Amino acid sequence: MANPQLENGHTRISNELIEAVVYKITHSSWLKIILWTIRLTYGWGRKEVQSNYQSYATKLGVSKDTIKHTLLELNDRKILTFVALTKEQFVVSVNKNYELWKIE
Repeated sequence: MANPQLENGHTRISNELIEAVVYKITHSSWLKIILWTIRLTYGWGRKEVQSNYQSYATKLGVSKDTIKHTLLELNDRKILTFVALTKEQFVVSVNKNYELWKIE
């Protein structure tokens, strides 16, 4: 039986931002990547995280190509801020200003 406890870790995020994610994000691959990015950033009390494609792909159960493509798309749509550091490494953060998000 699952028994999650706040003492074992939690992610502090504003209700306003999580509601924006819930109401505006409809693509499942976008949602996975956004929520995982929130977990890696706000879950550790930081604004951005350095990671790699394989790490995201393994954790989210999708291909590295899907991760690369989706991160670029979310960056273009101003939902995430994504900067490639090397062929495999990147820095990513959530754009808190959801009014700038470009969602069709």
